[in-house]
Amino acid sequence: GGKANIRGKVFVKNYDLSFTILLSEYYEQGENVYITYGNETTVGDNVKTSYDGSYVFPYMRKGKYKIWAVSKDSSNTDPAATMAIIQEIEVTERKGDVTVPDIIILK
Repeated sequence: GGKANIRGKVFVKNYDLSFTILLSEYYEQGENVYITYGNETTVGDNVKTSYDGSYVFPYMRKGKYKIWAVSKDSSNTDPAATMAIIQEIEVTERKGDVTVPDIIILK
């Protein structure tokens, strides 16, 4: 592995069933966050968020990554429908932290 860390947080917007009324907003603990390496299409690894919604993928090398979490799909009429909320990032330095913008999911 490398010596860089990829860090971020997962933020939840909790809506009613019709996605018209925002009921609450918070950083989510215990949420799965996934990483996909380069142009791969499969999950490379996953971690769970901490008590404050934060996560870290340690020991990363230079390269491009997709960081993602699963959200309800507000555009679908099926209440069980989900979609991936993806942040694409690049590690450009051998060491240090890369901060991913908040991944905002719907619950």
